[in-house]
Amino acid sequence: MQKSHLHQQKSTAPAEAVAGNAQPVQYVCEPETRPRAISCLKTPIASLIRAKVLIAHTTPLVRFALASLIKSSDRFTVCGQTDAAPVARGIFIARQPQIVILGLTLHNGDGFELIRDFRRLNSAARVLVVSAQTDALSIQRAFRAGARGYATTTDDPEEILRALEQILIGRLYASSSVLPRLLEYLAKGEVGPVKSELRALSDRELQVFTLIGRGFGVSRLAHELRLSIKTIETYQTHLKQKLGLRTAAELSERASHWICASMRRNLRLKKQLAFASRFRPANPGICS
Repeated sequence: MQKSHLHQQKSTAPAEAVAGNAQPVQYVCEPETRPRAISCLKTPIASLIRAKVLIAHTTPLVRFALASLIKSSDRFTVCGQTDAAPVARGIFIARQPQIVILGLTLHNGDGFELIRDFRRLNSAARVLVVSAQTDALSIQRAFRAGARGYATTTDDPEEILRALEQILIGRLYASSSVLPRLLEYLAKGEVGPVKSELRALSDRELQVFTLIGRGFGVSRLAHELRLSIKTIETYQTHLKQKLGLRTAAELSERASHWICASMRRNLRLKKQLAFASRFRPANPGICS
């Protein structure tokens, strides 16, 4: 069998970048050092220029799955991976990716602020949020910060690739699990969730509130966000003041109720979407 002259990229070992007491994960791909042999090309040269993708997500399994998915595509290549916001900024500056796949919860930072940072550093770069957070407020704030697409960790791999392709050519994209929720709130003329007091929360406060609703205690919050316990307690104090609550137990109950209500709405929308899909072709999820 004739050997291919296509050069395979190599990955370096994880770089040790210390943030607090933890070492955030970082993988950076080396640039190609040899041109591809023209004699082995069967497609236009332009189609072989792969878009560089940076993956920034706290969940190792999600990072692995996304990296494997991208490597299976002939349109994209992974230029770096990390679970920490400061490292993501460093890779973004050094490698200049066309696309960033981003989780909203990162070590030493939050996804919303990171989206704004990426926009300031390179307005041409596109951000695709892939998150387990499917509440309307998180989705709206992600797009307002500058994200070009939003998908969930439960979406099919084909939909993630479709999202990457669509935002790469300049379109907005909401996956099939996200779009119905956006349409529901647009139809009601709402720009925020039913619990309007949550609109007063900052992006970081909303992140802490969401994790509290998922059962995170103070110590686990501090570990997950790479913040001190004192800082987490300060956030809790601000949340209680803004939401008119007196105790940590009331805050936990309010956050849990909000998460459960969001999950029930998501389940209802999924059932409605599944029913509607019986009578029309599958919606690719393109917003514009």
